[in-house]
Amino acid sequence: MPEYRQNPLTGQTVIISAERGLRPHHFDIESGEGGGCESELCCPFCRGNEHLTPDEIDSIRESSKSGDDVGWSARVIPNKYPAVCDYSDIPTFREFCEVFDFGGFPLPFESFSRSVPAVGDHEVLIDTPRHVVSVSEMTLGETVNMFRMYRKRIESLRRSGKWAYVQIFKNVGVAAGASIPHSHSQLIAMPFVPLSVQGVLGRAAEFRDRNGGCFWCEQISNEIRDGLRVVEETDSFLAICPFTSRFASEVEVYPKSHESFLESFSDEGKLEEFSDLIRRTVDRLERVVFWIRGKLAYNFVFHVEPFVHGFGESLFHWHLSILPSLARAAGFEWGTGLHINPIPPETAAEKLRNCNQQ
Repeated sequence: MPEYRQNPLTGQTVIISAERGLRPHHFDIESGEGGGCESELCCPFCRGNEHLTPDEIDSIRESSKSGDDVGWSARVIPNKYPAVCDYSDIPTFREFCEVFDFGGFPLPFESFSRSVPAVGDHEVLIDTPRHVVSVSEMTLGETVNMFRMYRKRIESLRRSGKWAYVQIFKNVGVAAGASIPHSHSQLIAMPFVPLSVQGVLGRAAEFRDRNGGCFWCEQISNEIRDGLRVVEETDSFLAICPFTSRFASEVEVYPKSHESFLESFSDEGKLEEFSDLIRRTVDRLERVVFWIRGKLAYNFVFHVEPFVHGFGESLFHWHLSILPSLARAAGFEWGTGLHINPIPPETAAEKLRNCNQQ
């Protein structure tokens, strides 16, 4: 049974999940190559192999068909090897929620080994039925469906009233943590707001109280005026290499208007504009980062408004981080929590702006 455990000094929570260690690896861990499962014949995420996965939770379909048949464009299934599980039907869940109180994890200091069940929801979002790896290989329609499914799942989980926060992320390539070479994303919903997110929202609330506005809206205005870190600007979105980039060629993409909730972002034209910008940005990254061997590995991290009252209060500004996996954290990073980035974001943005795209 997965567990949440918290360090009583730092307040940081970890998930202990032996189940995650059982998941299959279709990449060779050493080389990063496909490991013998590079075709749709053995891939559980390819169209026609629906019987290899758990029963479908949700889908976007080409027809009125439902269930686990082949007529889907994007598909959501439970993770077979979850980091967290929905234990809401067991007696400890009520006690667990009372302990968490959705605002922290208040363990008494003398408790050095207390744990609670890792309650949550862990889903796999299969982005496309085609056997492709990177977003740059997906069509615009497939990318739109991927983000449409993100929005759909967040809306459903928020409505359920069971969870406090949801994290959607995407790992592309073995260096970025992927275990299957077929484009997919993951979602983990939790009954508490992670400490790091609480810290960000607290600082954003301080900014609002002092300056009377949204931190991210002001940041976007400053970046547009400065221009040094802008990768691309469209009518509705801005892609930048953030001033405090932790990783080489890190990119963040924001809606230029204040949007707190991804699920309220219902304009399909803007969703297509966003999807096309993301595809172009990933393509830029894969072209600029030419010194690595093989395909660029990267992560998507979607930052969304927490679900619980008292966090965010519509001051949040949703955005997407694209994190290239160009170097691993080493001793200094692990010891201090400070990242050393060898490429200034101004340099990275200039290279990304000026790269030639097909």
